[in-house]
Amino acid sequence: MGQQRTGENNVFTSSPQAGAPPRRAGTKPRPATTSVKITQEQIARRAHEIWVKQGCSHGQDQQHWFEAERQLKAELAAK
Repeated sequence: MGQQRTGENNVFTSSPQAGAPPRRAGTKPRPATTSVKITQEQIARRAHEIWVKQGCSHGQDQQHWFEAERQLKAELAAK
């Protein structure tokens, strides 16, 4: 495609996607997806659910937390 110029100092590069507006030379493209952040409250609720399902056994809080975080990330990735 090549470069497009609009004015003396406004150099634009061609866009990799058809129909997308050109971007300024030297700029990075934005990610295609919006990042959704999982809150600590969501993780805590899920970890509590896991704790209850596993019989309320103490001493595994970190394992429950990491499992809750993993589950929530997997659910978001599936969307």
